[in-house]
Amino acid sequence: MKNECQQCGKPLHGRTDKKFCGSNCKNTFNFAKRRDTRNEVKEIDGYLHRNREILATLMGESKKEMFDRAVLSRAKFKWEFMTGIYKNKQGKWYHLVYDYAWMEFTDQQILVVRKS
Repeated sequence: MKNECQQCGKPLHGRTDKKFCGSNCKNTFNFAKRRDTRNEVKEIDGYLHRNREILATLMGESKKEMFDRAVLSRAKFKWEFMTGIYKNKQGKWYHLVYDYAWMEFTDQQILVVRKS
C-alpha cells in the first residue's frame, strides 16, 4: 500500500513515514492548520486581551493594587478567562492574565499584581 501526500494526494516515494511530497505541500498544509487554529481561538484570545487591557488601565504604573470586584465587573472583566493559575507558598490562588495576576482577597476585594 502506497502512502499519499496529506495535502495534494500524490503518491509518496522514499521513506515510509513521509507525509508530504515536498516542502510546498508541507508548508501549505501547516499554514492552513495554523489558520484554522487561530480562527478557533480568536474569540477567547479577544477576551484575554480585553481582560489584560482592563487590568493595565486600572493599574497604571502601580505594581500592586486592591480593587472592588464591582469595579472590574463594570469594566466587563470576564472572570472565567485567564492564561493560567498559580498557587503561592501560602496556598493562595492567583489567576494569571499574561503579565498580570489577580487574587480574591475577600469576597468583594480583588488584589491585582503586575509581574516585573
